[in-house]
Amino acid sequence: MSTFEPGQYVRLRSGGKRMLVKSALDTAQLPNTALVPCEHEEKKRTILGFYIAANLKLADAPP
Repeated sequence: MSTFEPGQYVRLRSGGKRMLVKSALDTAQLPNTALVPCEHEEKKRTILGFYIAANLKLADAPP
């Protein structure tokens, strides 16, 4: 599984938006997956996406 914990901020290795790692309880439909559930805001909407852990790196928390 991933090494990221819920509540940590991550970003794609290629750059991009800061995203918040969500807990596995929020994504109960995908048990035993290697994907990391992350959410970010775009145009005043919360977007939930699933990313491969190898493509993510830790990011600083927002100010």
